[in-house]
Amino acid sequence: MRNRRHTNTFFIIAAVMLLTVAFSTYALSEKKKRSYVGSASCGTCHDADSIGNQYQKWLRSPHAKAVLILKTAPAIELAKKLTVASPERDRRCLSCHTTGGGKYPVTLDEGVGCEACHGPGSDYGEFAGHVDTIDRIGAYETALKNGMYPVLGIKNIKKREKLCLRCHTIKRPCFPSDPKEIYRQSISLQVISDMRKGDLQLEHRLIPPFPQY
Repeated sequence: MRNRRHTNTFFIIAAVMLLTVAFSTYALSEKKKRSYVGSASCGTCHDADSIGNQYQKWLRSPHAKAVLILKTAPAIELAKKLTVASPERDRRCLSCHTTGGGKYPVTLDEGVGCEACHGPGSDYGEFAGHVDTIDRIGAYETALKNGMYPVLGIKNIKKREKLCLRCHTIKRPCFPSDPKEIYRQSISLQVISDMRKGDLQLEHRLIPPFPQY
């Protein structure tokens, strides 16, 4: 009888472990399916003054022009020093100057787009994936469940910092040597907290704003 109980216990534990592995594998596969849709897709809805016109603000930002910089004379000259033949096509440059590191055709020419900070939008980008005309906080939580990165609010400052410092770091190949330029390009935790720097307004929250929780 005791052996039978041990056998049953073993099979129960094995079954639970198999289910856990299966669920984890399924969750990972679901996560991997998320893909980039491009900032123009975001602009379908976020191009309205009634919610802050985030798309137009992005179009006017340096981020939107990041990939175009790679075609300028200074960028080409710097690329030569780094033995980069074509900076507009080299992954070492595109890793920061485009959304998704230059691996996705849909974002290859858009610069640093919406999804560079908010994450691939194939799931949350759908209207039903993040829109709620009555409960904005509930809509935000729904978007998080559908793959959007949690970057809003005071508690996520460090997560925003981590996103910014993926590119705004001394480890990037094009890091300047001039002290003044280093200072100009530096991005502090306070800047990340405010999403502002000098006369550059990077903030593009929805109207009315989310509470800072």
